[in-house]
Amino acid sequence: MRKLLALVCFLILPSARAHIGSPNVIYEGLAGPYPLRVIIRPPGVVPGLADISVRVLQGSVARVTVLPVRYDTGSRGSPTPDLASPVKGEPDLYSAQLWLMTSGAYSIFVNAEGPAGAGTTVIPINSVATTRLQMPWWFGGGLLAFAIFLVLALVSIVGAAVREGVLPPGQAVARSWRARLGMGLAAVLLVLLLFGGRKWWDSVDSDYRNNRLYKPAPIGASVRVEDGRRVLALERLDNARGRPRLIPDHGKLMHVFLMRKPEQDAFAHLHPAHAKQHMYESLLPNLPAGTYRVYADVTHETGFTQTLTTEIAVTNASDSTELSDPDDAWIVSSSSSSHSDQTAFALPEGLTLKWDVAGVLSANTETSLRFRVLETNGTPAVLEPYLGMRGHAVIEEKEGRVFTHLHPFGNISMASQQRFVERERTRGTKPNLEVVCGLPNKGDALVFPYEFPRPGQYRIWVQVKARGQIMTGFFDARVIEKAT
Repeated sequence: MRKLLALVCFLILPSARAHIGSPNVIYEGLAGPYPLRVIIRPPGVVPGLADISVRVLQGSVARVTVLPVRYDTGSRGSPTPDLASPVKGEPDLYSAQLWLMTSGAYSIFVNAEGPAGAGTTVIPINSVATTRLQMPWWFGGGLLAFAIFLVLALVSIVGAAVREGVLPPGQAVARSWRARLGMGLAAVLLVLLLFGGRKWWDSVDSDYRNNRLYKPAPIGASVRVEDGRRVLALERLDNARGRPRLIPDHGKLMHVFLMRKPEQDAFAHLHPAHAKQHMYESLLPNLPAGTYRVYADVTHETGFTQTLTTEIAVTNASDSTELSDPDDAWIVSSSSSSHSDQTAFALPEGLTLKWDVAGVLSANTETSLRFRVLETNGTPAVLEPYLGMRGHAVIEEKEGRVFTHLHPFGNISMASQQRFVERERTRGTKPNLEVVCGLPNKGDALVFPYEFPRPGQYRIWVQVKARGQIMTGFFDARVIEKAT
């Protein structure tokens, strides 16, 4: 196995969420009778403030509260819910900030009250430190200048005190070797104190970078040929963390996505099976040779979610089209050219995937990505459930700086959400808590709520199931800087 791992190129990206470079959590669902869209912007440091926006999509709400709930304490061990304030000039939009005091798996309980009654929805998030804030040079320079001034002032005060503090009234001040000695000793003491303070600060910073700043658990990947078939092997390398147990999300322990770089012309969505101990394996479809980015979405039993990532070189050729899992799917584009103007994609069986583009896409702006699957005569096609959903969307920025896996209810892990709900029920805190993901009033369209985190060139893969087949289409999207 170690020889196989020699083929692996490890890539650890500075994201702590179950997505790469897309830290914000976006969710659509019902809080009782009220359809809501909730966007949570977690803090980059812990403790830190999370910004929460709650948009009421239909109906009237009189009051919205938000509550942070840790996995191991539940709502009984949580503080009093915070009241979300209406946003001036934005009807049906509420805003709040919540302190996340420790690292780990959290959920945000959003409660809406109005004429139709009250309801609660649960949005799981990860609370982890992902950022090491840098001090601006001008601010650091100002602090240094002020510190030098204070040191010189203190040394002068010591000298004046030694020289003049014991003089009788009216006696002229003269130079004193005691004053010079006192100033020298004070300077040495202050330098030692500053040196000790710097060492203490460096140790705190080192502890933060090495122990508190989140680093995704590494994963190993390799490809071997077995009976004429290529086998993708993934190895969890989080030995030091005791390899937390995984729970299935949409019935799968691991969702793995492969995209060929830099063309983004080959894509696969696989579900490796747990082969032995910390190994997961899947047959590799007939993807062309090249270097692939690998993203593996997993959910821990605590509700904590991760996207493990690496890169792998695929060189062995194979004509086998056999797949390990009936829900595995892949596609290879006939051209690596840009499809930025394409709004229709030809699917098998004569179906068409249509993207209803709604204006220009801007970074850090909530949007709805709307797609329809049409028959040859333009009528909506009948979609079958795929992994429990009407459809899935995968978004990757061309340079690999952003990756996310979307559902019609947003980018959360349903398994994580269900874990929090079950714990509230079993503890008797909220025995009747029910959570409804997604909104039922979107008609025949597939609508994915999202917020692109940065400008750039993106590719969007959309997966649906119709006529017993898993079908994949893709589109290119250009995202611009948000106008100020």
